[in-house]
Amino acid sequence: MSVLDIFSRLTKQADLMDAMMKKLGVAEEIWKLPDHAGVLRRAANRCMTCDRPDACQHWLSHEANPDEAPSFCRNHDLFERVLTNAEANTQPAA
Repeated sequence: MSVLDIFSRLTKQADLMDAMMKKLGVAEEIWKLPDHAGVLRRAANRCMTCDRPDACQHWLSHEANPDEAPSFCRNHDLFERVLTNAEANTQPAA
């Protein structure tokens, strides 16, 4: 694998992660986290090691308003936690 191939893969995976975060509505919420840089770095590492980028691309292009990330997504649990925390923070106090 050439250096150009590696950069191409990194760019594609980063674009997929960005698209997934935007589609799920977690991008802004992640930036609000105290350690957002570390969270994003770990999420990017999980995404970079994913062996299903084609399935991710297909899912992104066919899901209009998803409630959650696909089960094969290596960041599924992270995105679920972020969504759950965001919903909890927008609920009125009882």
